[in-house]
Amino acid sequence: MNSLMDTPDADNKSEFSANLNIFRQIEFFSGISMDVMKLFAFLCKRQSYKPGDAIFLQDEDDQCAYYILSGAASLVLKKDGKDYTIREYKAESYLGVLSLMAPMVKQFSLAATEDTTCIVMTRNAFSKVADQFPDTPLKIIRAIGQRIAIAERKCIMEFQSEKNEDIHNLLGISLI
Repeated sequence: MNSLMDTPDADNKSEFSANLNIFRQIEFFSGISMDVMKLFAFLCKRQSYKPGDAIFLQDEDDQCAYYILSGAASLVLKKDGKDYTIREYKAESYLGVLSLMAPMVKQFSLAATEDTTCIVMTRNAFSKVADQFPDTPLKIIRAIGQRIAIAERKCIMEFQSEKNEDIHNLLGISLI
């Protein structure tokens, strides 16, 4: 006899619960209601990537935001025919919230550097929730503003400490 946990429905409930717990911890969603978080947890999908797979590509609007559940990925800037690794993202990184609210062409590529699983939210899914709960985007924009202010303060500190030649901390700000 199969236990309840062996059924596909139980797997969906388990994934939903895990996704909900993750959304509750993402700073951008801290001001939204539990009903909204439940919808996000239900509407997002998990996607797996192998090392070298592109998660998203520079110069494309993939209309998605990503939470790296496990694994790691490199943020890469392609410029003048060369690839520059900007930084590494590990598990618990969240990228692309701006892509949920408006067309946002990615300025970088993100490639898995090991087996990686992401929770992916599409702009279409986000819009469905925002249509039902119109205050949701405003609450997320407030969190984005706070994040930009923190990033700017870090840049000012680097400038004041005469490390202003290194702009790596500025790169990737559009991935908020």
